[in-house]
Amino acid sequence: MKFTKTILATALLAGAGVAQAELSANIAAASNYYFRGVSQTDDGAAVSGGIDYNHESGFYVGTWMSNIDFTSAPKADVEVDGYAGFGGDIGDTGLGYDLSAWYYWYPGSGGDAQGDLDYAEISGSLSFGPVTGTIAYTIWAEADDVDNVAQGFQEDDVWYELAFAPDWDYAGFAPSASIGYYSFDQDGEGNTDLDYYSWTIGVTKDAGDFGAFSLNYVQNDEEDSFAGDDNPNFWVGWAKGF
Repeated sequence: MKFTKTILATALLAGAGVAQAELSANIAAASNYYFRGVSQTDDGAAVSGGIDYNHESGFYVGTWMSNIDFTSAPKADVEVDGYAGFGGDIGDTGLGYDLSAWYYWYPGSGGDAQGDLDYAEISGSLSFGPVTGTIAYTIWAEADDVDNVAQGFQEDDVWYELAFAPDWDYAGFAPSASIGYYSFDQDGEGNTDLDYYSWTIGVTKDAGDFGAFSLNYVQNDEEDSFAGDDNPNFWVGWAKGF
């Protein structure tokens, strides 16, 4: 299964009955699409979907896409992600691992103030029981530098995340939570504060053949950072796996 990009996937697909066959698919709808604490749809609704191929060896490859709405890049209205990775268990230690590579493609984004927005990451995670720690490192970015303006989503940015998804189920309800920290390579340049913390809490209701529904809370720590919003935010969503 795709190493999840947002709580949209972790909270919803966890209860959506994703098929364990080699080829699987998922669709979702949400009142807002948050990526690492920042709305990617200008606080609007999102419809997304993906296809994954999983081999019994632990290798997987897939793609996922969603509508987006960026104020700084009005020509970009779709995000398409491609990814591949390998995961499994480390002997009988109870530890699991996942190593993956990601490409984030924003068709049509060129020509805006920031230029093209595509970038690539490598990501690694370790899990033990309900706890998963992740580090994602940006190895390449296409966004143009702007004089005297610090930017996020450039080379050498690092995202750290600790997620908690206990195997609890109360009448079909299951909780999840995460906290993350984004460290931007250009933080502090031009007296611009980019780095921020972000945390999430969600609860998912398994609806069987109807998929899964979730209610989620998202908040960041600094209004003046790249996140741009330190208010508590909420979104609802639905997802189904095939």
